[in-house]
Amino acid sequence: MAAAGAAPVDPAAVERDEYESKVRFFSEFLHNNREEWEKRIETELANNRYRIPLELSELRKAEQGLDQKVLQSPVKYLLPWEEALLSFLGETNQKAVKQLTQTLRLDISGSFGRNHVTPRGMTANQIGKLMCVEGIVTKCGVMQPKLLQSMHVRKIDDGHVVQRDHRDATSLLAQTSRGGFPTQDEEGNELQMDIALSVYKDSQAFTIQEAPENSPPGQIPRSVHVICDGDLADKAKPGDRVQIVGVYRSFPPPMQEFTNGVFPTKLVATSIKPIKELTEPSFVALDVQNIRKLAARDDTFKLLARSFAPAICGHNKVKEGLLLQMIGGTEKNLSNGTHLRGDINLLMVGDPSCGKSQMLRFVMNTAPLAISTTGRGSSGVGLTAAMIRDPQSREFQLEAGAMVLADRGMICIDEFDKMGQGDRVSIHEAMEQQCVTIAKAGMHVTLNARCSVVAAANPIYGNFDPSLDLAKNIGLPDSLLSRFDLVFVVRDTTTEEIDRKIATQVLRQCSMRFGNEGSRRGVEEIHSSILERRVEADKERVQEASKVFEDTMPVAEGEEVDQVVTVDFLRKYIRFARRFTPVLSQAAQAAVADKYCDMRMRFQSGFSDQNADAKNPDRKPRLAVTTRTLEALIRLATAHAKLKLRKEEVLEEDVNEAYRLMLSAREEEVPIMPQAAGEEEDMANLDGEAEAEPSSQRGRGQKRAREEASDALIATARFDSLRTLVSKCFAVSKRDVIPRGELLELVNADLAPGEQPFIQEEFDAGLAKLEEVNKVMLEEAGDSVIFVG
Repeated sequence: MAAAGAAPVDPAAVERDEYESKVRFFSEFLHNNREEWEKRIETELANNRYRIPLELSELRKAEQGLDQKVLQSPVKYLLPWEEALLSFLGETNQKAVKQLTQTLRLDISGSFGRNHVTPRGMTANQIGKLMCVEGIVTKCGVMQPKLLQSMHVRKIDDGHVVQRDHRDATSLLAQTSRGGFPTQDEEGNELQMDIALSVYKDSQAFTIQEAPENSPPGQIPRSVHVICDGDLADKAKPGDRVQIVGVYRSFPPPMQEFTNGVFPTKLVATSIKPIKELTEPSFVALDVQNIRKLAARDDTFKLLARSFAPAICGHNKVKEGLLLQMIGGTEKNLSNGTHLRGDINLLMVGDPSCGKSQMLRFVMNTAPLAISTTGRGSSGVGLTAAMIRDPQSREFQLEAGAMVLADRGMICIDEFDKMGQGDRVSIHEAMEQQCVTIAKAGMHVTLNARCSVVAAANPIYGNFDPSLDLAKNIGLPDSLLSRFDLVFVVRDTTTEEIDRKIATQVLRQCSMRFGNEGSRRGVEEIHSSILERRVEADKERVQEASKVFEDTMPVAEGEEVDQVVTVDFLRKYIRFARRFTPVLSQAAQAAVADKYCDMRMRFQSGFSDQNADAKNPDRKPRLAVTTRTLEALIRLATAHAKLKLRKEEVLEEDVNEAYRLMLSAREEEVPIMPQAAGEEEDMANLDGEAEAEPSSQRGRGQKRAREEASDALIATARFDSLRTLVSKCFAVSKRDVIPRGELLELVNADLAPGEQPFIQEEFDAGLAKLEEVNKVMLEEAGDSVIFVG
């Protein structure tokens, strides 16, 4: 109780005095740094920005502990300070005040300490505080005008005007307006709202979610709803990674008689800033030295590919392709508006139990940003974007899909063949143009989807059938296959040597105890506070270089084990190599053109041998060579140059490596089954019978003898050149039959400068091999060559 004779304390007066004292304090703060603040305000207004930056460190210097007071009770400070800011501008530049179209706001920035969190760290303890939240935008509503002040005119004479302010919980004012539109004035005259005189502001709501790479495994990602108005509206779109500063507030439902006390919470934004950099490994000087030493080795490519998913035995070509995919090419945006993607797309197709999914998992754990999904559990809109209706506001919102969320990262799609046909068509635009266009519910939006796609699929018949082409094996159309730069056929080969290697690798892993040094992405202990995470990272970031090579595991006597680098060092190497942006040299450009023409001649006919035996194992799966193949060759060559840390130019050597990798992906040889060969050998040596050898057995033996003789007379590189030249000669001459002597002359006349001409023995051996792979047929007399395809 108040003392006798003492005047009662007016809470409103006390609150008004506190408000005015804060206005005076900030006004003095501005005048003490008058020149700096005049320049700061002038710069922001010149760029059409109405939020003036204010560092928390400046407040800390002005008054000890003031920064923490602002973080704990932002509503008490921001409103009077913004009023003082407007008065300061009126004193210094009255003309600028008259030209203002929006209210001046303060943009608080700096070190937020434990108030710098992800959506997982937004708890009840943070309600009412100024928070800094980092996440990725997943849903975004449309921008709408919001009523701030309504004007009402008397119907009798249209002379008397009544104004009514409208404030809700999104405003920083302590009290909100509960009344609706007035229908009568104080004298009982009817009022009519004048829409043109009323004041509005832009408003938008969206949702941010914690980044996929920071979400704990096995837990649902947390999200928080954000409300922004004024110049902040329409600043973020789905897929953007943003840092939002705002006041975390609860929104009790109005005018409810009963409630359970659980109210929705939202973040009222005061600033929105994009986040461009992902969480990446840090480098020390010794790391860079080790990376450059490794890049100077001749076997850098093979060593790093061998270190890619070392737990999986074999599949070296696939690992080389995945390594180049993670490094990527160089993105180009031409002056005419053309966008050339630098991300590499890769597809693995093959028999079950070949390690395809495990290689996808290794990509996820190595890449700084990778999102995983499956073909069966994904739809077209789930991979790209979808229009959904908000259950509360009944308004349409744009929700980002997996490829949009993986912008500037990688998306791993397992069981790619299980996707529906309509769902696969929806990702065509995202894979080539690297954007997603949505035109639904009155919204037309284009979202970025600049990500690399690595997919794994099984053949449509369970196992790969070499008698069918690749599209028929997996049931994918050419329009989709052409968007993959590399399509690898992963086969379960059956040879004793390979089986023993796989068994040895699996037994070694099962018998050894490994530590937790190679930590997986998404560890069990994920901090919701950015401060805690950075402190933890600083503790682990000891000034020591990452270990380069893995310790050699114990092996059987006489067994050799190749060197592999550690996963941490591989991550750093890939990140370091991605920084370079080399361009094609003149020699590399000529090499790319030659290789492209060679591939067009080699693969132009596909499976042209319609009369061949359907079970012939020499038939090879072929894909059409298009302009996308040329761009893929450039991307792969650029990725190899970046792997060798070439800053300026892509060399011809890089083009040759990319060409070799593309050929190995397109022309994987069908292995000869050792069982059949062993059975033939056993049948040929049964008991030393004097009986004559069967004609079929004798024919197979003669065929093997011819193959061995041909391999001895012509080298592989010369045979590849001969095959290209023979196809070209038949295509140019438009004939199906050419005499052997004339064909030799045509081939030698079309040789590249400096290439040795074919001699008769070498030419005959090459024709024999071409006949074996069903490219040509030789007449029984041997005088003419018939082109098959």
